[in-house]
Amino acid sequence: MVTRDEPVEPAVRKAVWTVPNVLSLLRLLSVPVFLYLFISGRELAAVILYAVGAWTDFFDGVIARRMDQVSELGKLLDPLADRVFIAALLIALVARDALPLWLAVAVVGRDLLILSLFPIVERRGIQRIQVNFVGKTATAALLFGLTWLAAAFVWEWMGRVVGLGAVYAGAVLYWAATALYAREAWRRMRIMAERVGT
Repeated sequence: MVTRDEPVEPAVRKAVWTVPNVLSLLRLLSVPVFLYLFISGRELAAVILYAVGAWTDFFDGVIARRMDQVSELGKLLDPLADRVFIAALLIALVARDALPLWLAVAVVGRDLLILSLFPIVERRGIQRIQVNFVGKTATAALLFGLTWLAAAFVWEWMGRVVGLGAVYAGAVLYWAATALYAREAWRRMRIMAERVGT
């Protein structure tokens, strides 16, 4: 029997086949299909698929919180799906000369930096840092801007200024979020060092 004082969240966190996790997994599985469609000239189908996938990023978070389906797997799977999803469209747009290569490298390079530093932080015993508002805003701006740029191949009236502007803003916020993560990691390392020294 579960009393009011007994949290049920740990059991939920161990769940694997939750609705948010399934949405994140489907988003990951759609990436090769999207790349094939977009690069082969089937832009309309590719844009629709990407837009649906981008919306699942919003819904899986809402569902996870409102239905108490936050899981440890989801905390890893959702950001991974976001990173792969963004990288896929960056590659596709660079391949179609719709996005500067240096801008794509700036975005992907940030993810590679975080990925390379993650094991170091983990080895030091620092608890995983939650995604901050700046990071969430950066991801949203990148998904919006990249989708807009891709849609410009189908609907020319959309233009590319809005899409590029959103991608530029997302890239700046991406690195700003990284600086905030680094500051928080450094703060936690100092606290741990002080505790060890006492």
